[in-house]
Amino acid sequence: MQKISLELPKYRLLLHVKLVKRRKPLLAEPILPTKAIINRKYRTGTFTGRLVRYFADHRSIRKILATSFVFAAVLVGFIPQDSNLQVQADETVIEPQTTFVTQKSMQYPVESVKINQGYRFFHPGLDLGGQKGTPVKPIMSGVVSYAGWVYSGYGNLVIISHKNGFDSYYAHLSKIEVKTGQAVDTNTEIGKMGTTGRSTGSHLHLEIHQNGVSLNPLTVLSK
Repeated sequence: MQKISLELPKYRLLLHVKLVKRRKPLLAEPILPTKAIINRKYRTGTFTGRLVRYFADHRSIRKILATSFVFAAVLVGFIPQDSNLQVQADETVIEPQTTFVTQKSMQYPVESVKINQGYRFFHPGLDLGGQKGTPVKPIMSGVVSYAGWVYSGYGNLVIISHKNGFDSYYAHLSKIEVKTGQAVDTNTEIGKMGTTGRSTGSHLHLEIHQNGVSLNPLTVLSK
């Protein structure tokens, strides 16, 4: 830091200026990372799990998604709701439900089902309420692809990969009881319900994806 003083007797002014050397900005992380970047930033878990963490933690990606959601919500309001569009919208909803009707073998991850918040456009999952420490089990058999902490709001998170391209996410856990790469079935206790991450109370945030696309858990779960 340098100080400069300038006296202006004609105007009876004394000017003091401080010159501060600006720090170089940190290099922004790329939206599409290389394998070397993923391996350097995250040292544990499978590559798929570490890639999910990278996208979940990336600020630019979160901003892009938030902007896209707002733009889509505004755009929907301007689309004319004629009969032809209504028929197409109905067909779009009915078709995936028919596709996944055979997947009703998925069980709820908690014994006592209490839905605090359902699946919404800005909430791509299901919030199941319960006491802290309630056992959490997989919705179906699979392999743990990630088990650990995520800074984007999930807190303690377990991701399980299942057959037919299905993945299930279990967030806000107070305790994780499985490890990455471990095979689990519907009787395996993978963790305890909690409030870690961005959570306003004890609950389990459950997400179900197929081939990377988020699904409404209520369309595939059965008691």
